[in-house]
Amino acid sequence: MFAENCVVQKLALTLNGSFGGFGAPDILKATIAIIDRQRLGPQEIESLASRYLHTHEQQRRLSFEFPQRRDSFTIGRLAAKLALKCHLDDVSPHDIAIGSGVFHQPIIMGTSVGCCELGVSISHSDEICVAVIHHKGHPIGVDVEQLAEADIVPVLSDIDASLRQQFFELSLNEHEAASILWCARESLGKVLTTGMTVPPKLYEPTLVSEVGAGVRLNYKTFTQYQTQVMPIDKAWLAITLPAQTKIDFGWLEALSSWRASTIYSRSARRF
Repeated sequence: MFAENCVVQKLALTLNGSFGGFGAPDILKATIAIIDRQRLGPQEIESLASRYLHTHEQQRRLSFEFPQRRDSFTIGRLAAKLALKCHLDDVSPHDIAIGSGVFHQPIIMGTSVGCCELGVSISHSDEICVAVIHHKGHPIGVDVEQLAEADIVPVLSDIDASLRQQFFELSLNEHEAASILWCARESLGKVLTTGMTVPPKLYEPTLVSEVGAGVRLNYKTFTQYQTQVMPIDKAWLAITLPAQTKIDFGWLEALSSWRASTIYSRSARRF
């Protein structure tokens, strides 16, 4: 069953204080879908692609030469369609295409008025794929990573002593700190549509604090945003959103099948 391989959840977002003159209930809505790629076989992927993907998406996926790249694209689109189906129950995912913008960012292409108001963010690792549907008036960027050991030194090479001390005080080891920084940068870059094309120092947080079972990062350069990073099975999940928004991750902590992974180990090697 596909339901056993994924989690689809409407996110509980609340506004902390005043943030412009918009109608908060109208834009403080978002839906996330998380798929375990390792539990989907080739036949199931093909069946789901036929059921959920638009004709244009089908054509694009078949244009990829390598199966792994084709599967990444397919499952990413499937995650987006599942989130969209839950977010707008009167829209058929098969009729909506997830295209690409000028910066290669995913964009929703459809004739529905509701879809015109929405944005989407997609990320995948070797084992997990995640997508978030959100209102364009309340931008959200998502990333999922499990950093390789070889990438730890490059990621941590230019962070300052104050930031290192904050990770140390949270009992995070170097691998955990580097993974959190990397996926936070990726998700922030998606919100800004700059990706990793700017100096990483611009994305460096000034404050890392514990929140629930994860951490929150606040920035000096981009004070209008925050990133919350949660450990999930096999990876780290980072969500960047406006700094004045509160998000409830209790649903993720409560899911036994997507429990916090041992990668977030308080007894592990520290800085």
